Amino acid sequence: MKLRLLPQTYAIAKTSQRPELEEHGSALLAVIFDGKTYTWVGPQESLPAGATAERDYRALEVEGPLSFDMTGVIAAISAVLANAGIPIFVISTYDTDYILASATMMAKAVESLEKAGHKITR
Repeated sequence: MKLRLLPQTYAIAKTSQRPELEEHGSALLAVIFDGKTYTWVGPQESLPAGATAERDYRALEVEGPLSFDMTGVIAAISAVLANAGIPIFVISTYDTDYILASATMMAKAVESLEKAGHKITR
């Protein structure tokens, strides 16, 4: 699988208030509502005020677009990272998938994925 390491630092947050959506150029931005709270993922410098957040994450983008009948994409990546002891947060979009990991673990994640045969563009 081909992946691209995004240059931004991200935060993953939850809030009871619907966060404003501001475009951030080519940066990943997602808001998900589960009926109780909003989960916001975006550039750390744009973190919604008052949100409970996990900070200092980096993201890998799976080269897409991926067709809806593809199977095992996340499984192939997450298995490698699980075996390396790296916790992840995954977001899927219509076209592709994103894997977020702590910035302190990203070098190990990239190394583990490359050893498993995945190609990473920096």
